[in-house]
Amino acid sequence: MTLAIGSGNIADFIGRFGIGKRASSAVTHDGTGYFAVTPQAPYDAGLSTAEQAVQLLAKADARLADIGSGKNKLLFVAIILADMGDYNAINEVWDDWVADIAPPARACFEARLASPALKIEMIMICAAPATPQP
Repeated sequence: MTLAIGSGNIADFIGRFGIGKRASSAVTHDGTGYFAVTPQAPYDAGLSTAEQAVQLLAKADARLADIGSGKNKLLFVAIILADMGDYNAINEVWDDWVADIAPPARACFEARLASPALKIEMIMICAAPATPQP
């Protein structure tokens, strides 16, 4: 994990986790965390959308822990499906994942994703430590 902390006023601190050439895996600012999550890469087109969702949510749990948060601190989740016909199947996986918490606000929609093998992606916003944790 790579973490870079901005300088200046404490309210301006931005935590960047997993900094890569194109994007960071997560960003925190002033008590809020932001990230997108996909299933395990390389994406396996042979898996169902529900199976990819299980992989994705395991990665989300790890990402939330990395930034000092947890699924019980999720504020909003956008679920993006390659095929809205899979809506009921992913809802079963989602319902199991949030069964032990008060669920966040959520939206679900269909869009063409970056790879034909990718069937689901999520954008998550959560409460996180106000000061980035090294």
